[in-house]
Amino acid sequence: MRSLTMAAKILGGSAQENIAKIKKAFLDGVNTVQPHELIGKSIKQDTDKLFINGTKYDLHHNVYVIGFGKAVIGMVKPIQLALVTSDGGSHLKGGIVSVPLGIQKSLADKPHMLPNECSCLEILEGAKDNIPDEAAFAAAKKIVSLLEKLSEEDLLLVLISGGGSALLPYPIPPLSLNEKSEMTKSLSRAGATITELNTVRKELSLTKGGGLAELTKARIVSFILSDIINNPLDMIASGPTVPNRDTPGAAEKILKKYNISTKDYVKKIIQRKRIHSSMLEFPHVINHIIGSNETALLGVEASLSSQTSSPCLSLILTSSLKGEASKIGTKMAELVVAITQILCGSEDELCDELLLDLCVTVDKKKAITETLQNSSEIKCPIWLIFGGETTVTVQGSGRGGRNQEMVLSTSVALEEITSTGGSAARSCSRRLSWCQ
Repeated sequence: MRSLTMAAKILGGSAQENIAKIKKAFLDGVNTVQPHELIGKSIKQDTDKLFINGTKYDLHHNVYVIGFGKAVIGMVKPIQLALVTSDGGSHLKGGIVSVPLGIQKSLADKPHMLPNECSCLEILEGAKDNIPDEAAFAAAKKIVSLLEKLSEEDLLLVLISGGGSALLPYPIPPLSLNEKSEMTKSLSRAGATITELNTVRKELSLTKGGGLAELTKARIVSFILSDIINNPLDMIASGPTVPNRDTPGAAEKILKKYNISTKDYVKKIIQRKRIHSSMLEFPHVINHIIGSNETALLGVEASLSSQTSSPCLSLILTSSLKGEASKIGTKMAELVVAITQILCGSEDELCDELLLDLCVTVDKKKAITETLQNSSEIKCPIWLIFGGETTVTVQGSGRGGRNQEMVLSTSVALEEITSTGGSAARSCSRRLSWCQ
C-alpha cells in the first residue's frame, strides 16, 4: 500500500533480525487491507437478500457492478459469490471493471483474487504506469453508457480504490485526454499532493466530483479502499460518487500555485463544473470505506506485538504523515537522535515542533513518553510506525519513489549528525548497552 511508511526500529537487535521483522510486519499490514478479505466482511447473502454492513437489499436479478482502481479486481469475486442464486444462477446482470494494465497476468497464480469468468462482466485493462490512456478512457465510456441505462429498481455496486482517477478518465470536451494527462503530470512533477491533484481532476472530468452518481437513478452502494490521508470521500479516486464540496476557486488556486498555464476553455470548464457541482445531492448513494491506511497500520502494530522471538514495544505515531520526502527524512533522523538522548537522560522530552513537523499531534507525547519509560525499564527495543503520503518535487531524471527518497534522506542526516558534532549522541548510544 503506497501510503504505508514505517520507521525502522530505533533501538536493539541485529540488522538481519530487524530487516526480517520489518518485512514481516509490513507484509502483515498489507494483508490486513487485501481487498478480497475486506469486502468479504462487508457483504452477506441470505436467500434473496443482500446485507451490506447490516443494510438489507432485495435481490431479483437486478445487480450491476462497476469498478476502477488498482485494488478493485480483488473485490469482484466475493461479490460474485454473494450474488449466486439457489439454482446456481446469479443476481448479477452486468458489470465493467477498469483495472491496471497487466494485473490479471500478475495475479495468475492467485486465483482467489481474480473474478470468476462471466459473460456479463468485462474486465478492462489500461492506464499503464498509472497514467490515463485511451484504453482507460474507453473503459470509462463503457461504464458511463452502462449507468445511463439503469433504473431506480437496479442496485449498482461501485468498487473504488487508489488509482481510480487514472482508470476512470473522462475529460469534459473540448479538453482532450492528452491535455488533461499532461496537466496532471505537470502538477505531480511540481510536488502537488494527491489531494491537490484530485481537486483539479474533479473540475475537469465528467465522472469525477460526483459526476458518476449523477449519471444514474439506480441505487448505489460504493465499497472504497482509501489511499488518502484521513479518508476524505470526495478525494478518493476524485470522489465519483460524492458531491464536490471544494471551496470555489480551489482548482484555479492550485494551478496558479504550481505555475501551470491553462487555456481559456479550460478555465470555462472549471467554472461551469464548479457552479453545477455545488447544487448536487445524492440521496440514492451510500458510501462505505472498507479499508484505509489506519487499517494497515494496526496490522503492522499487531504483527510487531506478536513476534515473540524477542520482546519489543511498538507505537503508531501518525497515519497522516505528509510533506516533502527529503525534509521528512531529515526530521526522522532528528527524532531518532532526540529519543536516544531522552533514553540516556540528557533530554527530558520531545520538542513539540519536531512532532508537528512529522504530523504527530502533541497529545501523542504522553504515549511516547510512557513507551520510552517502559522500554528503559524492561530494556527492549522500540518500533515507531508512521503512515501517510509524502511528496517529491522532481528535479532531474532520477528514478525511485518517495519512500526511497525519505529513507535515504534519513540515512544521510544520521550520518551527518554522528560524524559532525554528534559525539554526545554516539556516547549516549554506547551507554545503552542493552540495545546492542
